[in-house]
Amino acid sequence: MNSYAMLTAFGQDRPGIVAALAGGLSQLGCNIEDTCMTRLRGEFTMMVMVRLPAHLPAEALVERLTPFTSPHGLTVLCREVPSRAAEREAEPDMPVFMLSVYGADHPGIVAQVARVVADHGGNITDMNTRVIGAEDRPVYIMVLEIRMPAESRPEALGQALERLKPSLGVDVTFRPLEQVRL
Repeated sequence: MNSYAMLTAFGQDRPGIVAALAGGLSQLGCNIEDTCMTRLRGEFTMMVMVRLPAHLPAEALVERLTPFTSPHGLTVLCREVPSRAAEREAEPDMPVFMLSVYGADHPGIVAQVARVVADHGGNITDMNTRVIGAEDRPVYIMVLEIRMPAESRPEALGQALERLKPSLGVDVTFRPLEQVRL
């Protein structure tokens, strides 16, 4: 039976971080399965789902990666993922939507939008946010991928998001995402 680990690495961004982390995992016999990496201002962060070789327990992974990650000043966290949770399964046929939010930055935008999505049965499966613009006039941009149960009413979620616009002072675009079937 395969064993899996979820690894999170973060630190100040610099060239070679992904190469060092991927190289270390490869040398240890790990198979990189899924990743998500981004740069938040000057900080690097990456999440990696790895399939572990039989001889390497998840609790030993961080220590064994240290020679590869410490020269880059990375902090690395790891936890074992139950095999059942890590197995790839066919995605249920759920409609996928993109939600874009754009407006003056202030606390509470993510919390209120996420609450409305959750209250309508939506599952946020990807989220990216950025603050852009001048220091005295920051603009907040948020893009969400949302999966909706087949029996849900996406139009009700769209209407609820429209009602948020005046109180949050943002523009909202909610639309279905075309899906590619492989």
